[in-house]
Amino acid sequence: MKEKIEAYLLEELRRELSEIEQYDVDPRTRFLYAKALEFYWTLSRFLGFGRLHDGRWRKPDAAKAQALRTTLDGDIPAPATQNRLLIDMSATHRFGGHSGVQRVVREIARACVESGAGLPVYMEEGRLYSHFKHPALPDEIELRAGDKLLLLDSGWGFVGEYPPLLAAIREAGGETIGCLYDLIPLRYPAATAAKNSAPFIPWLKDVLLRCDAIVCISQSVARDFVAYLREQGLAPPANMRVGWWPLGADFRAPPQSSASSVAQRISSAPTPFFMSVGTLEPRKAYSVALDAFDSLWAQGRDARYVIVGRPGWNTRALQRRIRQHPEFGRRLFWLDNASDADLAHLYPRARALIFPSFAEGFGMPLVEAAQHGVRVIASDLPVFREVSGESAVYFNLLDSQSLAARIQEALASSKGAAPPAVVSWAESAAKLAAMARENAYQINAVELKAALEA
Repeated sequence: MKEKIEAYLLEELRRELSEIEQYDVDPRTRFLYAKALEFYWTLSRFLGFGRLHDGRWRKPDAAKAQALRTTLDGDIPAPATQNRLLIDMSATHRFGGHSGVQRVVREIARACVESGAGLPVYMEEGRLYSHFKHPALPDEIELRAGDKLLLLDSGWGFVGEYPPLLAAIREAGGETIGCLYDLIPLRYPAATAAKNSAPFIPWLKDVLLRCDAIVCISQSVARDFVAYLREQGLAPPANMRVGWWPLGADFRAPPQSSASSVAQRISSAPTPFFMSVGTLEPRKAYSVALDAFDSLWAQGRDARYVIVGRPGWNTRALQRRIRQHPEFGRRLFWLDNASDADLAHLYPRARALIFPSFAEGFGMPLVEAAQHGVRVIASDLPVFREVSGESAVYFNLLDSQSLAARIQEALASSKGAAPPAVVSWAESAAKLAAMARENAYQINAVELKAALEA
């Protein structure tokens, strides 16, 4: 499988390089630009100015950080006074965002504070403050013995701020629990943006491998984490435990919101449409799905393909291919700035969700589609079978003809498989909090040690 993925990434890279060659820049200028950019990155890191391109330069001052807190209305339970679960959401607090990791962080944080299971916090100059504002919640949090700090957010953008916090937790008599969403930046670096993935290595070695436990968003990620430690000869703390929990799927649009005119126009047309959800990036393999539809359209099959996702990295050639496609606006659509209301409108009206990714930590669109009773056509990955089981239809990885066959089957029958049971975000948060509170990790320290020595 790895060789197939690497061959796919090489072909995508070739397309990207061909795209760059279309610009009217002479080779010498292009060479000098690349060297200047390389020199900038190296020098800025050497001089300690890495914050200029790893996200830390956007850090708000203390006053603005306070202004970014979210106000809660209504009654909520008072937080625990002992053995607290402190949920770090510093990155989401600072920078916002509503997709991927940020969606998980927001949903888990709100569910935990509303149930009293945990206290969401953000970090400012090494101190912790409550992300939510409410009369029942403290403003600043003093660390206590028995506290457990859950690093739920994507803190690798300012990784240098975390080691002192971990030391403070340990000195206070508490524990730190790291959260791992996937190892894609390490397994497939060519599929990620360097400026985003470069800090992931120090995040793993300087933060996650200093934690007392690791929680993963799927069993597949947990198993991959253990395998990676074994392959690289990395030694975690002797007491480290590893576990996993299911993400929620009670997808909901903002109240009193309506779908865009584009989404409504797509759903109102009689021709069935298939949709894919997620940022345009190499690992999502949208070019494979587009190849499948090109094959079907060439055979006279009448179906539409709707991509819902923002433009990402290393996909300029794909973006051009979509926008200049002869079916663009007719049978091919790209909603690059869709709202949650658009998604809530499109999901239940789609013939199927197509998820052609070659690497995922979980696959949120799988469970969102299941919530709406929509069939799923997905790459045959272990994590997808873990999440969707027999309710999804699978096609051979990165094989457009295999995908085209599954699409034709869906066109021939409007009836999908019975969707799997959907876990709510409240249930997801409760399972995560219980795992941390009760030390109910699926892999204990003895089992982890044995797995690493195997």
